[in-house]
Amino acid sequence: MIRTILFSSLLLLGCSFIQSTWLGAIAILGVVPDLALVALIWISYKNGLVEGPVSGFLSGLAEDAISAAPFGFNAFVKTLTAALAGLLHGSFYIDRLLFPFVLGVAGTLVKALGAGFLALLFGGGLQSYDFLGRSLWLEAAYNGVVAPIVFLLLGLGRSLLVTESKRE
Repeated sequence: MIRTILFSSLLLLGCSFIQSTWLGAIAILGVVPDLALVALIWISYKNGLVEGPVSGFLSGLAEDAISAAPFGFNAFVKTLTAALAGLLHGSFYIDRLLFPFVLGVAGTLVKALGAGFLALLFGGGLQSYDFLGRSLWLEAAYNGVVAPIVFLLLGLGRSLLVTESKRE
């Protein structure tokens, strides 16, 4: 379990780095896919309610430490998203296209709701999404489209990212 959390957290940090540096080249109207979120959803779905949320919390804290976000913001949003994805552990069969797409879109909406909750609770200049604006829906669609690819690639590293007792 500790090995899974360690490798998952490192992978999530790597995904955050990639999306903040290289993915600007494929931005659509300034929106890039959230690779770390999509990877976190896969990790949480495959592992359940411990490894995913802990990895999300740790990688979220690391993101908070190096970003302009208030400390704990990303940790809360990622832990919330991971916990909800972890609740689905073993409940559904993941096909190759539709279910990853749905999880990518739903995860983005959970992220937006979590950010909105924090903005409502603390006010100020916290980043939140406009649910009627196009950037949220564009990010949700983008995450849904890249989710099948990310899920496929993460499946190749199953031995490092899924706790042995939970492997299929």
